[in-house]
Amino acid sequence: MSRENPGWGAPRIHGELLKLGIDIGETSVSKYLVCSRKPPSQTWRTFLDNHLQTLVSVDFFTVPTIRFQIQYVFLEQNSV
Repeated sequence: MSRENPGWGAPRIHGELLKLGIDIGETSVSKYLVCSRKPPSQTWRTFLDNHLQTLVSVDFFTVPTIRFQIQYVFLEQNSV
């Protein structure tokens, strides 16, 4: 059941087995769950290479002046 429904956890499978009339504990179900191998996630380097054309760098900060006024500074830079 866990192979056919990889998104189901032990509580869900336990509930389904109870509906079928199979009396088993949830800890026993979790003990025999089949763990599916997930593909490795991408690295930061791969992510940056894939999204280099759409990256934007943004910074927003304040600068106090000599006359105690506040200037707001917004910087934006495209990666291309």
